Amino acid sequence: MAWIGAAGREPELARLSGVIDRARAGQPTTVLIQGEPGCGKSEVVAALAALAADAGFQVAVANARNLPDVPFAAADQVLGRLLAAPAQAADRAPSPEVLRDLVEQVRAQARRAPVAVCLDDAAHLEPWSLRWLLELSASAFPHRLVLALSAGYFGGGGGPELRTGLAALAEHLTLTGLPASALADFAAARCEVVLDEEAAAVCHELTGGNPGLLQALLSEHIGAAPTAEKLRATAGSRLLPGTERWLGGLGEPALGLARAVAVLGTDAEIAQAAELARLTVADALTAVDELVDRCLLANRTPLAFRHPLLASMVIGAIPVGTRAALHLRAAEILRDGHFDVTGVARQLVAAGPLGLDWTVRPLRIAARRLAQEGRAEDAARHLRGLLREQLGPQVRAAVRCELAALEAFVDPELTVRQLDAARQEAEDPETVADHTAALAGLLTECGRPADAVAVLDDAAERLGPTAAAHVWRLRLHKALVCRGGPAWLVRSADRLDDLVTEAPQAGGSCWELAALRAAEAVDAGVDREAAVRHARRALAGGGDSLGRGLWHGCAALIRADELTEAWTHCSRIRLVGGVPPGRWDHVAAELLRAAICRVRGDLAGAAEALAPMVDRLCALVSAGHRLALLAVAAMVEARALMGDTDTARTLLTGCGLDQELPPRRDTLAVLSARAALWEQTGDPVRAVEDHLAAGRLLADCRVRNPAVLPWRSRAARLLASAGEAAEAARLAGAELDDARRWGTPRAVGIAEHAVAMTEAGSRRIGLLTRAVGTLARSPARLELARARFDLGTALSEAGRPHEAYTELVAALSTAWSCSARPLVDGITAARQAICPEGADEPPHPALLSLTPQELKILCLARDGYTNRAIAGKLFVTVRTVEFHLSGAYRKLGISGRQQLAEVIPARTAGVR
Repeated sequence: MAWIGAAGREPELARLSGVIDRARAGQPTTVLIQGEPGCGKSEVVAALAALAADAGFQVAVANARNLPDVPFAAADQVLGRLLAAPAQAADRAPSPEVLRDLVEQVRAQARRAPVAVCLDDAAHLEPWSLRWLLELSASAFPHRLVLALSAGYFGGGGGPELRTGLAALAEHLTLTGLPASALADFAAARCEVVLDEEAAAVCHELTGGNPGLLQALLSEHIGAAPTAEKLRATAGSRLLPGTERWLGGLGEPALGLARAVAVLGTDAEIAQAAELARLTVADALTAVDELVDRCLLANRTPLAFRHPLLASMVIGAIPVGTRAALHLRAAEILRDGHFDVTGVARQLVAAGPLGLDWTVRPLRIAARRLAQEGRAEDAARHLRGLLREQLGPQVRAAVRCELAALEAFVDPELTVRQLDAARQEAEDPETVADHTAALAGLLTECGRPADAVAVLDDAAERLGPTAAAHVWRLRLHKALVCRGGPAWLVRSADRLDDLVTEAPQAGGSCWELAALRAAEAVDAGVDREAAVRHARRALAGGGDSLGRGLWHGCAALIRADELTEAWTHCSRIRLVGGVPPGRWDHVAAELLRAAICRVRGDLAGAAEALAPMVDRLCALVSAGHRLALLAVAAMVEARALMGDTDTARTLLTGCGLDQELPPRRDTLAVLSARAALWEQTGDPVRAVEDHLAAGRLLADCRVRNPAVLPWRSRAARLLASAGEAAEAARLAGAELDDARRWGTPRAVGIAEHAVAMTEAGSRRIGLLTRAVGTLARSPARLELARARFDLGTALSEAGRPHEAYTELVAALSTAWSCSARPLVDGITAARQAICPEGADEPPHPALLSLTPQELKILCLARDGYTNRAIAGKLFVTVRTVEFHLSGAYRKLGISGRQQLAEVIPARTAGVR
């Protein structure tokens, strides 16, 4: 009994103690203990017997399953134990007189001393014993009698008496599963298994806390401390102890339907389950009722087992050949019914290799969809299943590369070794080229561009002149790889003109060539239209991986300020909202989206795009992984510009990016992010050093286009503020010339702003006015806010406060929308310093987003009115006032009315 109290049955024990107390006081009680198989009914009956014995009761315990199928068998056994002599009722012909005599014998014994009769599995009793129990249940005061009977939820084969008469007279004690908090104690006491909190939660999820199912699940882990993953693996398709308790005695239709529901899983609609079980719908519905009565299925639709472990038990009991056939038939049923392809693929994976041509497409589609949902391991399992099929060399190579793209995110080095082995084993030239390109791409992402070039050169030499098209493709990949390496590696690649001249007329490599041409056009910075044209061609191939041009194509569109178009292409492989990435091209797509947000000045949007993956990627930065480096750098810059410099610095130093960096192109992002952080933390000297280091690296790569990185204008503004006007003017003027050649308003406006800051007086004001006008035509809201801020400051210094005030208010609203808190603080301070005499206190920019009703309520709250008083003045309910206040607080970014005076000035008539 001790384990029951230690395993979450305290409420049941308390009720049993109350039953004992009432019976001892002369109030006879019948307790009917119900619950699904394995829930512990027998243990509770035994617990009641022990409590009764401790209280001085005479106790008679029997199990109806073990009694002979003869009249009054239960009475015979009970009275034999109470009287220490058999009653021999079974030897007499059953009659009402015998029934009354047997009842009276128990009652007489109960008048002399308290009696507890405990019968387990009472639903299996024959009718005369049930009538005897029914008569005993009708005993009246002052008999000191307890009847404890256990039965399943819905009775059994004993006739209607138990379901009607006994059930009506009895006090019901319905057992449910043990609470999750009690599972660790249960596992230790009954199974000698140690469960931590996570493992206990998985046990509860799989079994609902059913003690019998828990023992079955933990039977393989006696004396151990299994992890949650090991417990889920145990619950896979295998034969578990106790299966017969649940499945024994099922009719063929019910067993067939149970198998169908287990195989179909979440796709178990009644019609499809009936078809899989080869039943009519009418017969299937009858079988459903039987399975519900037996507590296998939950009493609801769509069909589902009461506990997930029951589905595993059913599948584990199916012979392996029959099971494979059922999964294949389920796949065909779902396919023909136009169900989701993921469900079809799940059945095919479970069926194993089948050698069927039609299985390739659903498995590949499902793998891509699962990867987008963040379920990379499930996606990889689909592709591994597909590789066990008989595939052609090209299809097999493509599937292996898709699998490598998934596994590379989890274990890049292992995937490198696997791809290298596959490359060396391949004989078909196209397969060799596919594996080599995938391997080179992965090595490049891992920060090993020189190794990638060596692999490409080796494969090209191996293929030789007889495979000219494939060799050309490898040379093209080499050119793409070299772009990310140091300057000496860039110079080792084939010239773009040569690759264009020798290019084949069609094929995927044409898209990759277009990506290279787009990237080269961006670097040259003299033909924006050509860069956009090549980028669109690179993105037109329909592929969704970096190798198909997504990265270079979208990057070119972003630098050409074609942001909407770039965003649309990124969405081709966009993850389901909020899930972490499972492939490197997911990381690339999120990086591109973050870059678009950064160009638009949406710093919060950039940080939000990067947040789900930064923690995972930080560990890979030290290994030199390119995308990890770029993601962390982008997050550092966004956080620094938002004013969260502590987080930015922690990221930078934690990844070792505050040290000397390798001379690779991806280092540019880190230098830019570091400079932004140094500037925000008051260290302009270090910021200028990093800007100049970025400039030297770009010069080595022969890149002058300021749309790649406006390092000269950023350095020029800092130098100008430090009094080094000549050097600042030289840098800013050179950038303006290059920006005009590229031609986007963003690049030109940023450079014009920098040039203006090298001048003084009216000339600075004129140049800043031009820069503001240029930036206003661009998507660069953050840069526009900075230019307006500087223009307002210049106007104030020139003694033109009203014009300065107008510019600063506009700058403040824009900076606020960008989440650029340091810039907001600077503009606010400047605005307060120059507010002209008699002007209204300028409004908080977020007030512009409030509704008129919200603004009225906020003003009254600021003036000290209570919510009830505001409701009375505006003729609304108090709940309406509370609703508008909470919404307005959220928009303003404040926590309550105590902060209203800070954001709502004394006069707000001009806000709207």
